[in-house]
Amino acid sequence: MKRKLTSLLLCGALAASMMAVPAAAESTSDLSGELTLLHYLTEDAKLQALDDLIAGFEAENPNVTVNAEAVSYDNYLDVIKLRLSSGDAPDIMFGGPGTYPELVNAGYIMDLSDKDYISRVSEGSLSLQKLDDKVYAVPLDQMANVVFYNKDIFNDLGLTVPTTYTEFIDTCKALKDAGYAACAAGYQDQISIGANFYTMFYGTPYLSCENYVDETQNQGKSWGEYPTFAQALTQFREIIGYQNEDCRTITTDRAEQLFANGESGMIIIGTWGLGAIMNYNPDLNCGGFIYPSEEKAEDNAVPLNTDDCWMILNDSPNADIADAFFEYMTRKDVNANWIGTVGQLSALDGVEATQLPQGAADIADLINGGCKVSMWTQHGAPSGQYSTAYYNCLQDYAISDTMTVDEFVETLDNEYAAASK
Repeated sequence: MKRKLTSLLLCGALAASMMAVPAAAESTSDLSGELTLLHYLTEDAKLQALDDLIAGFEAENPNVTVNAEAVSYDNYLDVIKLRLSSGDAPDIMFGGPGTYPELVNAGYIMDLSDKDYISRVSEGSLSLQKLDDKVYAVPLDQMANVVFYNKDIFNDLGLTVPTTYTEFIDTCKALKDAGYAACAAGYQDQISIGANFYTMFYGTPYLSCENYVDETQNQGKSWGEYPTFAQALTQFREIIGYQNEDCRTITTDRAEQLFANGESGMIIIGTWGLGAIMNYNPDLNCGGFIYPSEEKAEDNAVPLNTDDCWMILNDSPNADIADAFFEYMTRKDVNANWIGTVGQLSALDGVEATQLPQGAADIADLINGGCKVSMWTQHGAPSGQYSTAYYNCLQDYAISDTMTVDEFVETLDNEYAAASK
């Protein structure tokens, strides 16, 4: 099943032809009004892609204004809930049903199952946008959590791509001995957790506990009952010791700059971060490889998931404009421009990618070649108060240099117990 999903997800991803967004024809649109779109995007490449998307839509619909409002990821859900309760809900929100099932279950999110543009989304990507077999979001791209590396630094030091965890740590030691930060990181924002720990856990370790969401949220299972979760936490702690000395006091954006500027040999991150990295240094000789959590190369799996997804709020007074916006952003030429800007793989069928950065192309080659893949949101993700507890505890663990795995598990178990009351 995973190999079938992979082929569907990667359709057209490796094509290298450049595609320009066509000039808008004289508008015949009768749409008018304002559309409010709420998101937590921070990367320059994604913000640019969003600006381009909005500009193209407004050019076709000159009587429409799209207002994009950015909110910090750390309190995004709280802002959404506050605006829903105050009658100030956006028309469109960033995110998918797997991340925000409580909003879907409460009836706040529009069912898109019967929309014609849904047929443009690849089968594998669409499967992650469903609850109870109904489609609630449209994904534009897909991400892999991986390791990017500076090929020039590796070549200068005679390093090869590590394929086991022991080799990875040896590579970290060699980079540190040569005066580099082995892996750039910044834990002052929770985005860093999705970059670092998610890469370490949601590959092969996750495949041993795919039902952890239901088990911990609904069945009271302790996090201490998952040996591979503890394995990932242990690796996380060890790798932090090889990251930049200020990793606990800077943000992900600054970490991306460190890697782009050649101050670190590697960065553990999702492919979503590559666009920003290449914007900082377009000449960076960057490659990508699977994070090797295991001691046998063939056992390593790359975490794969849809990334930039959007949902329409039910009862939106501008539902017709929101629907037209979704139709526009799922056109092949428009999506090709999006993925070319963000440097990711398309979530739509038959889209010819603009030139992918080499790091993303390396990962696409690996996936297309049949490497082991972990579709880590197929069984859901922590949500609501559980998600808040999960992220907060992981960030505390990253920032602390003394918290043990057992202490982390005890804290997270207590937070989950409190959330269930």
